[in-house]
Amino acid sequence: MHALTESVWEVIAWRTTTPYDAVTDRYSRVFMPKLFIVSSLVMGFSYFNDKLNCMVNSRLGGLKEFVQETCWIQGFYIYHEMHTKLNESAYYGIPEYSGYDGITGKGQLCSMINRAGGANKICTPMTKRYFLHYQWLPFYVCSLAIFYFFPYMMFKAGNSDIISLVDIVKNGSLRDVDKITNNYFNYKISSRSKMKMLIWFNFFVKVLYIVINICGFKLTDYTMDGRFIDYGLDWLKWNDVPNHIAHDIVKTGVPKPGDYFLPSVGMCEVHEALNDKRGIYIDKHKVVCEISQNIRYQYIFIILWFFFAVGVCISALGLLHFLYLTAKSFFWVYSPKIFETQLSNKVHAQLTLREMEYLEKIQRLDITMYGEILRELTRYKPGIQAIKKFDDSKTSDMITLLPLAPVSENRILAGV
Repeated sequence: MHALTESVWEVIAWRTTTPYDAVTDRYSRVFMPKLFIVSSLVMGFSYFNDKLNCMVNSRLGGLKEFVQETCWIQGFYIYHEMHTKLNESAYYGIPEYSGYDGITGKGQLCSMINRAGGANKICTPMTKRYFLHYQWLPFYVCSLAIFYFFPYMMFKAGNSDIISLVDIVKNGSLRDVDKITNNYFNYKISSRSKMKMLIWFNFFVKVLYIVINICGFKLTDYTMDGRFIDYGLDWLKWNDVPNHIAHDIVKTGVPKPGDYFLPSVGMCEVHEALNDKRGIYIDKHKVVCEISQNIRYQYIFIILWFFFAVGVCISALGLLHFLYLTAKSFFWVYSPKIFETQLSNKVHAQLTLREMEYLEKIQRLDITMYGEILRELTRYKPGIQAIKKFDDSKTSDMITLLPLAPVSENRILAGV
């Protein structure tokens, strides 16, 4: 329970903790969750503060608030066929004459009920596209923060050794050199097979970051009726159109990307029923409403689209960087003579891939401690021979890789 609480706190905390993972991974597990949380708060503000505005006739004038609340609950719709009839539209997806709800075989708008009140047989009903996204979108966007943080939770579960090593190096001193060398580079404590499994596990985490970024993109597209995947590209194309044409749907012949993605104006049907001494009166009213929340959602999702796309690219680069480092380590191990000019590489040539990750972390955090540990590895590393085979001098007992650093107290006590 403590680990779960700690992980949730890392998602919402603005100040990042000690970085244990790669920079490419921190984009998905640090930046994206914070972006989702901020976006969710902005969308939630619209959810609780923006109000609907519906056009009602005089008969419903006293019931305007009821009409708006009813439409807010049951949702709105536009006509799918109106996407290609922009010159006959009052708003995107809405005919100029609200009585038109069908289309003939020749593609002309018509009413399903004729003037006599009967069914119009030559008229086929148009397809209604309903949307009710404004009520649950803030919760969905917020949930993406946990979704994107999940790979890092997996990383922490399988890399406790890296995490503890980074903490020791970052908060410790040269006195910890012996402790690091004898515990992290000791096959009796951590076997070679376990270290190989951890390399494969980290490869799986890198792939998981790519999968999460792609799934986030696809899942959002699914929840938005398949209109999100091309939203950014459509917006870029529309943005290149001159301003006086771009905002005139009759001249452009195509709707604004925001209106196509999430319309800001929709239709709603409200039933009126009265019962008095003279009888029962039932009527159905069709009203047009403006949904101001969707305007803000359009801008938020265009921002999210670009960061989604960047996340896919960065996670792919993270995998490529991991493969590059792994391939480089293989060359160290299987072709040591290539690197004989650099003595530190000669040490790497006798280590496992996991141990090379240890040294890489130590080198980035503390170059002085890195030099001390290299010296310790030439003398104390259990399970392998010292690297005398790389030394041309037959009388030398050890190779000096770097200038000597200050001698630690525990080495003095040990008589070294």
